[in-house]
Amino acid sequence: MQLRLVVQHTFELQEVAFATKALAARLPAPPPFIQPFWLLPWLKQNQDKQPVWLQCFDGDNLVASVFAVITPSQGIHSPFTCGWFNKTGDPTRDQIWIEFNDLLAEPQWHQEAVTLVLDWCKKNARDWRLEITSSPAPWLAHPGFYCDSTSIPGYAVLLSPTFADKDSFLASCSGNTRSRIRRAIKYLQAHYGDITVRDFGPNPPAEILREMSAFHLQRWKEDPQGSGFSNPDFVAFHQALMQSDSDDPRCNILGFYAGKQCIGYTYNLLCNDKVYFYLSGINYIESSNRFQPGLVIHTYAISHYAKQAFKRYDFMGGDSQYKRSLSNHSYSLYMLRLLRKDWLTSLYQCVKTLKTQFFKRKSH
Repeated sequence: MQLRLVVQHTFELQEVAFATKALAARLPAPPPFIQPFWLLPWLKQNQDKQPVWLQCFDGDNLVASVFAVITPSQGIHSPFTCGWFNKTGDPTRDQIWIEFNDLLAEPQWHQEAVTLVLDWCKKNARDWRLEITSSPAPWLAHPGFYCDSTSIPGYAVLLSPTFADKDSFLASCSGNTRSRIRRAIKYLQAHYGDITVRDFGPNPPAEILREMSAFHLQRWKEDPQGSGFSNPDFVAFHQALMQSDSDDPRCNILGFYAGKQCIGYTYNLLCNDKVYFYLSGINYIESSNRFQPGLVIHTYAISHYAKQAFKRYDFMGGDSQYKRSLSNHSYSLYMLRLLRKDWLTSLYQCVKTLKTQFFKRKSH
């Protein structure tokens, strides 16, 4: 039996919750970003963007689900009507950033569901974006689209039960990384006191969130995008996420202390047996090279979650020295752009290719 697509332009959040929770419960290990845990607060926050609910059914059974937002053309850099999966296309709203983005789908129906969804997409917008996914192949296989794929490195620590002892984890790191972290731990203990970890659970006290936000704001104030904590949409979304009644997935905030001095926090999403490290707020109280709070807090976080029998501590996408230093596993994530094949997009592709070749020649 072939799948059938149902497109809903209006729906109740309760209806979405009931259907997608039942679907997620049947799947082996869906990431938190495509589960109702994440998507329900996202939908509630973005009703004004008029998300469309695309559902694939096998008979009467829902086997795949995704949301799409269509935005008008944005000038020369985005000249076509554009569709976004589980995103809005608004940089302010999308600062919450989603990774491991995809259909929420039963594995045996995933490829067929992607094809069915893209058949609908082809009729409704020229330009489609899937950001950021770990499963590009089904999306790239559709014959009706030109496909651009940008690879993003991802890093993780595959946790061993022995990592419950931080020294066992450090023994698995390179000699240089191990020495840097041991020196930093020794320095912190000598100058501030013993290092401890406090688990504040999914919804920490307001003063903890304020301090974590302040550390994050201080760190990213010079960055062009800035800290998400300066964005009211970002703050409102994560407040809603932390107040979720979901046990799995759930948020988890850890605080790290040297004596009485807070050296930082990590904000993580816990799902199945995985920890998704989302962000940190680090207290840069010193500029000394011996003061390495980021490496130290991740070392203690890895040990903390290994004690709880988690199997993976995932730094997710983005290339950073600290991720390379601490991880024992790497993988790729992808940003996909799908352009409907027609005369206008063919012309656009030709112009883009000529422009690239021109600037290459000019640079030589």
